[in-house]
Amino acid sequence: MNNTIYVIGHKHPDSDSICSALTYANLLRQTGKEAIACRQGPLNEETKFILKRFHQENPLLLTDARAALSDIDLDQPTVIRHDETVHHAWHVMLHTQNRSLFVNDDDGNLVGICTTSDLSRVRIHPTADLQQLMSTASLSNIARTIGGTVVVDKENFHCNGHVHIITLEGNEVAQNYKFRDDIVILSSGEAKMQIMIDMHVACIVITCGQKASDQIRENARQAGIAIIETPMETMHTARIITESYSVEQVMTKDIITFRNDEYVEDVAAKMNKSRVRSYPVLDKAGHVVGAVSRYHTRNYNHKKFVLVDHSAPNQTINHIENAYVTAIIDHHHIGGVTTDHPIMYRNMQVGCTCTIINLLYEEAGIVPDKDMAGLMMSAILSDTLNFKSATTTDLDRNTVKKLAEIAGIDDVNAYAREMLGASVSLTDASPHEILNRDLKSYQIGKYRFAIGQTNYSRMEEVQKILPAFKENLQKEQAENKLDLLVMLFTDVMGEGSLFVYDGPLSYVISDLLETKFDEHSGFDSRIISRKQQLMPMISEALGNI
Repeated sequence: MNNTIYVIGHKHPDSDSICSALTYANLLRQTGKEAIACRQGPLNEETKFILKRFHQENPLLLTDARAALSDIDLDQPTVIRHDETVHHAWHVMLHTQNRSLFVNDDDGNLVGICTTSDLSRVRIHPTADLQQLMSTASLSNIARTIGGTVVVDKENFHCNGHVHIITLEGNEVAQNYKFRDDIVILSSGEAKMQIMIDMHVACIVITCGQKASDQIRENARQAGIAIIETPMETMHTARIITESYSVEQVMTKDIITFRNDEYVEDVAAKMNKSRVRSYPVLDKAGHVVGAVSRYHTRNYNHKKFVLVDHSAPNQTINHIENAYVTAIIDHHHIGGVTTDHPIMYRNMQVGCTCTIINLLYEEAGIVPDKDMAGLMMSAILSDTLNFKSATTTDLDRNTVKKLAEIAGIDDVNAYAREMLGASVSLTDASPHEILNRDLKSYQIGKYRFAIGQTNYSRMEEVQKILPAFKENLQKEQAENKLDLLVMLFTDVMGEGSLFVYDGPLSYVISDLLETKFDEHSGFDSRIISRKQQLMPMISEALGNI
């Protein structure tokens, strides 16, 4: 059973999203739970700087909340070799959960499936079919099936598939029957054995623990005839010897397989198109790692998620409706993610989700280590633009002060400038990458719009990329059929934002700005927060249309 809790932030992750996932996953592990921090996309330069500074690996990239076959409990696969006997397959089948055997070749690759139906058909085969199957049996498989020992071997053994029990005396047998290339079963009688040798049978099976004499063995060897000795009684030997051929003769070769990274819902849909009881599950190397049936696709534990720094469906991981949300920790508006069960929901009017997570550490009586404290401190400084954002609260400031002491940061302002400056590489990214690195989509009534945001440290860098950026923004607005697409280039130290925008509702932004450069760009020294400042302004303006 997969009890792992996946802690994940929003699409186009920023520093708060990543640091919240890492620190809350750490808190869950500290309290005895299995937790993994995840991300939905690439990290920006600022976040990379923070993770390197505080010795963290990138969180796991995860873009779909659905459970894969590797996430759920499957049946243990029962695997046999292609050259194992049907008799052995029956014995193995009795101990399997799903009544299916997966057949591998000599290299461990799946080549077929053997089910109870496949084996049952053998027992009702017409005699001619059974003889053909027996003609494929190897000498070693015959010996193994009847628990015997090959005392006279024959290279390139072959028989015609006929099996006879010899009970008559030698002369009567010699006068009335021909057994060339047959398998004959007898319990005693050196004279009968010699007659069988003279008739050029393929194999003599001696039962009841009897032995062939040295002379019989030598005569058989000279004639190219195999001899097997078995302690089993004659009738039992005759009953089971006809299951000596290999499973590859009766297995189903046209098989349906699934990879262990396929999603359970997709597997269930494919299963509905067939009537197989159990299906092999393969890893990337093509080796069988499990067996899945319809029961597994209907009775499994969905993946568990904690959503941090968001609660809006368009910001969360794909297919969250097919997962089990255990908690939401956020400082934004209450979004539309819903559950059919109670969860832990923590939402506060603060500048950063990590401010809330630090409170959760305190409530749990756990002091974060130096690295975890550094991550939370960095996230708060990032989300509040070093306390310049209108979203900043006294709790954010006091939290940073405490965390900085634990993290060993003496000069918070100097660290903030260094950290925020790491995110402003505009010349090394394409206009599309800059726009989408932190782009959030919204809908108010019938209007669809999106707002992106990034930081800059020198206005010259923004001006250098502005012509190409405007062209790309106009293109993406048209392709996505948005009513409005806005990009904020915000000064790293919170000294205002340069706006680029396009779409039928462009006039809404033009009317808000202090300074308008043209119909699609401008500057406002007051606006640095997308959430707390720009969004309320847009919402009010749209409400008045």
